[in-house]
Amino acid sequence: MEAALTGPPEWLERIVLAAIPPQAREGVAGDLWETYQNPWQYAVEAFDTVPFLVWSQMRRNLNLPALMLQGALIFICLGGPVTLLLMPLLLLRDAYQPVTRPCPRHAIRQAILLSAGAMVLLFAIMSARSTFSVRAGVDSFTWLSLFLAALFLSPFLCLFRAGLIMRGDRAPQLGLRDLSKDALAQAYENFQQRVFCRNLLEGMALVFAAASGFFLDWNTLLVASFILTALCLMLESVPRLSRACDFTALRSRYQRDLARQEQLRRFLRWLWFAPVLLALHARLAGDGLVGSGLTQGRPVSALLDCVAAAILCFLVAALNRENGGQVREQIGALDRMREAGTPDLG
Repeated sequence: MEAALTGPPEWLERIVLAAIPPQAREGVAGDLWETYQNPWQYAVEAFDTVPFLVWSQMRRNLNLPALMLQGALIFICLGGPVTLLLMPLLLLRDAYQPVTRPCPRHAIRQAILLSAGAMVLLFAIMSARSTFSVRAGVDSFTWLSLFLAALFLSPFLCLFRAGLIMRGDRAPQLGLRDLSKDALAQAYENFQQRVFCRNLLEGMALVFAAASGFFLDWNTLLVASFILTALCLMLESVPRLSRACDFTALRSRYQRDLARQEQLRRFLRWLWFAPVLLALHARLAGDGLVGSGLTQGRPVSALLDCVAAAILCFLVAALNRENGGQVREQIGALDRMREAGTPDLG
Protein backbone atom coordinates (compact mmCIF):
# COMPACT_ATOMS: atom_id res chain seq x y z
CA MET A 1 0.00 0.00 0.00
CA GLU A 2 2.83 2.37 0.86
CA ALA A 3 4.53 1.72 -2.50
CA ALA A 4 1.31 2.42 -4.34
CA LEU A 5 0.91 5.70 -2.46
CA THR A 6 4.43 6.88 -3.13
CA GLY A 7 4.39 5.94 -6.80
CA PRO A 8 7.35 5.33 -9.11
CA PRO A 9 10.54 7.43 -8.93
CA GLU A 10 10.19 10.75 -10.67
CA TRP A 11 13.00 10.09 -13.16
CA LEU A 12 11.49 6.74 -14.17
CA GLU A 13 8.02 8.23 -14.52
CA ARG A 14 9.35 10.97 -16.79
CA ILE A 15 11.00 8.41 -19.06
CA VAL A 16 7.81 6.35 -19.29
CA LEU A 17 5.63 9.41 -19.93
CA ALA A 18 7.97 10.54 -22.71
CA ALA A 19 7.77 7.09 -24.32
CA ILE A 20 3.95 6.97 -24.30
CA PRO A 21 2.32 8.65 -27.35
CA PRO A 22 0.59 11.90 -26.30
CA GLN A 23 -2.90 10.79 -27.38
CA ALA A 24 -2.79 7.81 -25.00
CA ARG A 25 -0.56 9.29 -22.31
CA GLU A 26 -3.12 10.38 -19.73
CA GLY A 27 -5.11 7.16 -19.51
CA VAL A 28 -2.17 4.75 -19.74
CA ALA A 29 -0.08 6.71 -17.23
CA GLY A 30 -2.98 6.53 -14.75
CA ASP A 31 -3.33 2.77 -15.22
CA LEU A 32 0.40 2.24 -14.71
CA TRP A 33 0.29 4.35 -11.55
CA GLU A 34 -2.62 2.36 -10.10
CA THR A 35 -0.85 -0.97 -10.66
CA TYR A 36 2.52 0.27 -9.36
CA GLN A 37 4.25 -2.07 -6.91
CA ASN A 38 7.94 -1.38 -7.35
CA PRO A 39 10.19 0.34 -9.94
CA TRP A 40 11.09 -2.94 -11.67
CA GLN A 41 7.45 -4.00 -12.07
CA TYR A 42 6.55 -0.49 -13.29
CA ALA A 43 9.35 -0.50 -15.90
CA VAL A 44 8.52 -4.00 -17.16
CA GLU A 45 4.82 -3.23 -17.49
CA ALA A 46 5.59 0.00 -19.34
CA PHE A 47 8.03 -1.84 -21.62
CA ASP A 48 5.29 -4.34 -22.48
CA THR A 49 2.65 -1.66 -23.07
CA VAL A 50 4.45 1.16 -24.90
CA PRO A 51 5.31 -0.74 -28.15
CA PHE A 52 1.67 -1.74 -28.59
CA LEU A 53 0.57 1.87 -28.03
CA VAL A 54 3.11 3.20 -30.51
CA TRP A 55 2.01 0.69 -33.14
CA SER A 56 -1.63 1.52 -32.51
CA GLN A 57 -1.02 5.26 -32.90
CA MET A 58 1.06 4.69 -36.04
CA ARG A 59 -1.89 2.88 -37.65
CA ARG A 60 -4.42 5.41 -36.43
CA ASN A 61 -2.48 8.46 -37.63
CA LEU A 62 -1.17 6.88 -40.84
CA ASN A 63 -1.54 9.24 -43.80
CA LEU A 64 -0.61 6.89 -46.63
CA PRO A 65 -0.73 9.41 -49.53
CA ALA A 66 1.43 11.93 -47.66
CA LEU A 67 3.84 9.20 -46.54
CA MET A 68 4.19 7.87 -50.10
CA LEU A 69 4.83 11.38 -51.42
CA GLN A 70 7.42 12.11 -48.76
CA GLY A 71 9.08 8.76 -49.41
CA ALA A 72 9.22 9.46 -53.16
CA LEU A 73 10.77 12.90 -52.57
CA ILE A 74 13.35 11.47 -50.18
CA PHE A 75 14.16 8.66 -52.62
CA ILE A 76 14.63 11.06 -55.55
CA CYS A 77 16.69 13.59 -53.59
CA LEU A 78 18.68 11.41 -51.19
CA GLY A 79 18.55 7.84 -52.49
CA GLY A 80 17.30 4.47 -51.32
CA PRO A 81 19.34 3.89 -48.12
CA VAL A 82 18.34 7.27 -46.65
CA THR A 83 14.71 6.55 -47.56
CA LEU A 84 14.79 3.23 -45.71
CA LEU A 85 16.27 5.02 -42.70
CA LEU A 86 13.84 7.94 -42.63
CA MET A 87 10.53 6.19 -43.38
CA PRO A 88 10.30 4.52 -39.92
CA LEU A 89 11.14 7.89 -38.35
CA LEU A 90 8.27 9.50 -40.25
CA LEU A 91 5.90 6.83 -38.96
CA LEU A 92 7.13 7.38 -35.40
CA ARG A 93 6.67 11.13 -35.82
CA ASP A 94 3.03 10.56 -36.75
CA ALA A 95 2.54 8.31 -33.73
CA TYR A 96 3.82 11.05 -31.39
CA GLN A 97 1.66 13.85 -32.77
CA PRO A 98 0.71 16.26 -29.95
CA VAL A 99 -2.90 16.38 -28.83
CA THR A 100 -3.01 20.19 -29.01
CA ARG A 101 -1.27 22.91 -30.98
CA PRO A 102 2.47 23.23 -30.35
CA CYS A 103 3.47 25.41 -27.43
CA PRO A 104 4.49 28.86 -28.77
CA ARG A 105 7.74 28.80 -26.81
CA HIS A 106 8.59 25.34 -28.15
CA ALA A 107 7.71 26.36 -31.73
CA ILE A 108 9.90 29.48 -31.61
CA ARG A 109 12.72 27.44 -30.07
CA GLN A 110 12.57 24.99 -32.97
CA ALA A 111 12.88 27.84 -35.47
CA ILE A 112 15.90 29.25 -33.63
CA LEU A 113 17.56 25.83 -33.44
CA LEU A 114 17.11 25.24 -37.17
CA SER A 115 18.65 28.59 -38.12
CA ALA A 116 21.42 28.09 -35.56
CA GLY A 117 22.15 24.67 -37.05
CA ALA A 118 22.49 26.25 -40.49
CA MET A 119 24.91 28.82 -39.13
CA VAL A 120 26.98 26.16 -37.38
CA LEU A 121 27.14 24.18 -40.63
CA LEU A 122 28.39 27.22 -42.52
CA PHE A 123 30.92 27.96 -39.80
CA ALA A 124 32.20 24.37 -39.96
CA ILE A 125 32.62 24.66 -43.73
CA MET A 126 34.38 28.00 -43.35
CA SER A 127 36.76 26.50 -40.79
CA ALA A 128 37.66 23.60 -43.09
CA ARG A 129 40.97 23.50 -44.83
CA SER A 130 41.32 25.09 -48.21
CA THR A 131 41.77 21.63 -49.74
CA PHE A 132 38.22 20.75 -48.74
CA SER A 133 36.28 20.14 -51.96
CA VAL A 134 33.41 22.46 -51.07
CA ARG A 135 35.72 25.38 -50.31
CA ALA A 136 37.78 24.98 -53.43
CA GLY A 137 37.73 28.14 -55.52
CA VAL A 138 35.73 30.18 -52.97
CA ASP A 139 37.41 32.95 -51.02
CA SER A 140 36.96 33.45 -47.29
CA PHE A 141 35.01 36.69 -47.75
CA THR A 142 32.30 34.82 -49.66
CA TRP A 143 31.98 32.23 -46.92
CA LEU A 144 31.84 34.98 -44.30
CA SER A 145 29.06 36.69 -46.27
CA LEU A 146 27.10 33.44 -46.36
CA PHE A 147 27.59 32.99 -42.63
CA LEU A 148 26.28 36.47 -41.89
CA ALA A 149 23.36 35.97 -44.26
CA ALA A 150 22.40 32.86 -42.28
CA LEU A 151 21.84 35.11 -39.26
CA PHE A 152 18.70 36.40 -40.97
CA LEU A 153 17.22 32.91 -41.00
CA SER A 154 16.34 33.04 -37.31
CA PRO A 155 14.15 36.19 -37.40
CA PHE A 156 12.47 35.03 -40.63
CA LEU A 157 11.58 31.58 -39.32
CA CYS A 158 10.52 32.97 -35.94
CA LEU A 159 8.24 35.52 -37.63
CA PHE A 160 6.71 32.75 -39.73
CA ARG A 161 6.00 30.60 -36.66
CA ALA A 162 4.66 33.60 -34.77
CA GLY A 163 2.30 34.31 -37.67
CA LEU A 164 1.01 30.74 -37.59
CA ILE A 165 0.48 30.95 -33.83
CA MET A 166 -1.43 34.24 -34.11
CA ARG A 167 -3.58 32.87 -36.93
CA GLY A 168 -4.42 29.81 -34.84
CA ASP A 169 -5.33 32.01 -31.85
CA ARG A 170 -7.77 33.99 -33.99
CA ALA A 171 -9.37 30.95 -35.63
CA PRO A 172 -12.95 30.15 -34.54
CA GLN A 173 -13.14 27.49 -31.86
CA LEU A 174 -15.63 24.61 -31.66
CA GLY A 175 -17.13 22.95 -28.65
CA LEU A 176 -16.67 25.81 -26.20
CA ARG A 177 -20.25 25.29 -25.01
CA ASP A 178 -22.99 22.69 -25.30
CA LEU A 179 -25.11 22.94 -28.45
CA SER A 180 -28.47 21.71 -29.55
CA LYS A 181 -28.68 19.18 -32.36
CA ASP A 182 -29.88 21.81 -34.81
CA ALA A 183 -27.05 24.19 -33.86
CA LEU A 184 -24.47 21.43 -34.29
CA ALA A 185 -26.01 20.47 -37.63
CA GLN A 186 -25.79 24.11 -38.75
CA ALA A 187 -22.13 24.31 -37.70
CA TYR A 188 -21.43 21.06 -39.56
CA GLU A 189 -23.21 22.35 -42.66
CA ASN A 190 -21.18 25.57 -42.58
CA PHE A 191 -18.02 23.50 -42.31
CA GLN A 192 -19.02 21.44 -45.34
CA GLN A 193 -19.75 24.56 -47.35
CA ARG A 194 -16.28 25.90 -46.58
CA VAL A 195 -14.78 22.55 -47.52
CA PHE A 196 -16.73 22.50 -50.78
CA CYS A 197 -15.51 25.96 -51.83
CA ARG A 198 -11.92 25.31 -50.77
CA ASN A 199 -11.70 21.90 -52.44
CA LEU A 200 -13.31 23.17 -55.63
CA LEU A 201 -10.90 26.11 -55.93
CA GLU A 202 -7.88 24.01 -55.02
CA GLY A 203 -8.92 21.28 -57.45
CA MET A 204 -9.08 23.83 -60.25
CA ALA A 205 -5.68 25.16 -59.23
CA LEU A 206 -4.25 21.62 -59.30
CA VAL A 207 -5.59 21.04 -62.82
CA PHE A 208 -4.05 24.33 -63.96
CA ALA A 209 -0.74 23.42 -62.30
CA ALA A 210 -0.79 19.98 -63.96
CA ALA A 211 -1.40 21.56 -67.37
CA SER A 212 1.43 24.03 -66.78
CA GLY A 213 3.68 21.22 -65.60
CA PHE A 214 2.97 19.26 -68.79
CA PHE A 215 4.31 22.14 -70.90
CA LEU A 216 7.17 22.79 -68.47
CA ASP A 217 8.30 19.14 -68.76
CA TRP A 218 7.58 18.16 -65.17
CA ASN A 219 7.97 14.63 -63.98
CA THR A 220 5.14 12.51 -65.42
CA LEU A 221 4.27 10.96 -62.06
CA LEU A 222 4.09 14.42 -60.49
CA VAL A 223 1.67 15.66 -63.17
CA ALA A 224 -0.45 12.52 -62.73
CA SER A 225 -0.46 13.06 -58.94
CA PHE A 226 -1.80 16.59 -59.43
CA ILE A 227 -4.61 15.36 -61.70
CA LEU A 228 -5.61 12.44 -59.44
CA THR A 229 -5.57 14.70 -56.39
CA ALA A 230 -7.83 17.18 -58.17
CA LEU A 231 -10.34 14.38 -58.88
CA CYS A 232 -10.21 13.27 -55.24
CA LEU A 233 -10.89 16.84 -54.11
CA MET A 234 -13.97 16.96 -56.30
CA LEU A 235 -15.24 13.73 -54.74
CA GLU A 236 -14.49 15.02 -51.23
CA SER A 237 -16.62 18.09 -51.97
CA VAL A 238 -19.85 16.07 -52.16
CA PRO A 239 -21.94 16.94 -49.03
CA ARG A 240 -22.86 14.08 -46.71
CA LEU A 241 -24.98 15.89 -44.13
CA SER A 242 -28.01 14.09 -42.72
CA ARG A 243 -30.17 15.85 -40.14
CA ALA A 244 -31.99 12.58 -39.46
CA CYS A 245 -29.18 11.19 -37.27
CA ASP A 246 -29.03 11.90 -33.55
CA PHE A 247 -26.65 14.29 -31.77
CA THR A 248 -23.97 11.69 -31.03
CA ALA A 249 -23.88 10.33 -34.58
CA LEU A 250 -23.78 13.85 -36.01
CA ARG A 251 -20.91 14.80 -33.72
CA SER A 252 -18.96 11.67 -34.68
CA ARG A 253 -19.48 12.38 -38.38
CA TYR A 254 -18.25 15.95 -37.84
CA GLN A 255 -15.12 14.66 -36.08
CA ARG A 256 -14.40 12.14 -38.85
CA ASP A 257 -14.72 14.81 -41.53
CA LEU A 258 -12.44 17.16 -39.61
CA ALA A 259 -9.80 14.44 -39.35
CA ARG A 260 -10.18 13.42 -43.00
CA GLN A 261 -9.85 16.98 -44.23
CA GLU A 262 -6.73 17.52 -42.13
CA GLN A 263 -5.19 14.35 -43.56
CA LEU A 264 -5.94 15.66 -47.03
CA ARG A 265 -4.48 19.07 -46.26
CA ARG A 266 -1.24 17.50 -44.96
CA PHE A 267 -0.82 15.69 -48.25
CA LEU A 268 -1.68 18.79 -50.33
CA ARG A 269 0.86 20.98 -48.54
CA TRP A 270 3.63 18.56 -49.47
CA LEU A 271 2.26 18.15 -53.00
CA TRP A 272 2.31 21.90 -53.69
CA PHE A 273 5.94 22.15 -52.58
CA ALA A 274 7.03 18.97 -54.42
CA PRO A 275 7.74 20.74 -57.77
CA VAL A 276 10.00 23.26 -56.01
CA LEU A 277 11.95 20.54 -54.20
CA LEU A 278 12.31 18.56 -57.42
CA ALA A 279 13.46 21.69 -59.25
CA LEU A 280 16.15 22.30 -56.61
CA HIS A 281 17.26 18.67 -56.96
CA ALA A 282 17.36 19.02 -60.75
CA ARG A 283 19.59 22.09 -60.41
CA LEU A 284 21.98 20.17 -58.20
CA ALA A 285 21.99 17.25 -60.64
CA GLY A 286 22.46 19.58 -63.63
CA ASP A 287 25.48 21.17 -62.00
CA GLY A 288 27.01 17.76 -61.36
CA LEU A 289 26.54 18.15 -57.61
CA VAL A 290 24.44 15.06 -56.90
CA GLY A 291 26.42 11.94 -56.12
CA SER A 292 29.78 13.69 -56.51
CA GLY A 293 29.99 15.45 -53.16
CA LEU A 294 29.89 18.98 -54.59
CA THR A 295 33.21 18.45 -56.32
CA GLN A 296 32.30 19.26 -59.91
CA GLY A 297 29.89 22.19 -59.62
CA ARG A 298 29.36 25.55 -57.96
CA PRO A 299 29.62 25.05 -54.17
CA VAL A 300 27.97 28.33 -53.12
CA SER A 301 24.95 27.82 -55.38
CA ALA A 302 24.65 24.22 -54.24
CA LEU A 303 24.82 25.20 -50.59
CA LEU A 304 22.13 27.85 -51.04
CA ASP A 305 19.91 25.33 -52.85
CA CYS A 306 20.29 22.89 -49.97
CA VAL A 307 19.44 25.61 -47.44
CA ALA A 308 16.39 26.59 -49.51
CA ALA A 309 15.19 22.97 -49.55
CA ALA A 310 15.63 22.74 -45.76
CA ILE A 311 13.66 25.96 -45.24
CA LEU A 312 10.84 24.75 -47.49
CA CYS A 313 10.60 21.49 -45.55
CA PHE A 314 10.54 23.46 -42.29
CA LEU A 315 7.72 25.68 -43.57
CA VAL A 316 5.57 22.72 -44.65
CA ALA A 317 6.23 20.85 -41.40
CA ALA A 318 5.36 23.97 -39.36
CA LEU A 319 2.09 24.41 -41.27
CA ASN A 320 1.20 20.76 -40.69
CA ARG A 321 2.02 20.90 -36.98
CA GLU A 322 0.08 24.10 -36.30
CA ASN A 323 -3.02 23.23 -38.34
CA GLY A 324 -2.97 19.60 -37.25
CA GLY A 325 -2.83 20.62 -33.59
CA GLN A 326 -5.71 23.02 -34.09
CA VAL A 327 -7.87 20.31 -35.71
CA ARG A 328 -7.07 17.85 -32.90
CA GLU A 329 -8.12 20.50 -30.38
CA GLN A 330 -11.42 20.92 -32.22
CA ILE A 331 -11.99 17.16 -32.31
CA GLY A 332 -11.28 16.94 -28.58
CA ALA A 333 -13.64 19.84 -27.85
CA LEU A 334 -16.40 18.17 -29.87
CA ASP A 335 -15.82 14.97 -27.93
CA ARG A 336 -16.48 16.85 -24.67
CA MET A 337 -19.54 18.62 -26.08
CA ARG A 338 -22.96 17.54 -24.84
CA GLU A 339 -26.39 18.21 -26.30
CA ALA A 340 -27.92 21.29 -24.76
CA GLY A 341 -30.83 20.56 -22.48
CA THR A 342 -29.79 16.99 -21.67
CA PRO A 343 -28.28 15.92 -18.32
CA ASP A 344 -24.59 15.01 -18.27
CA LEU A 345 -24.45 11.35 -17.21
CA GLY A 346 -20.65 11.19 -17.42
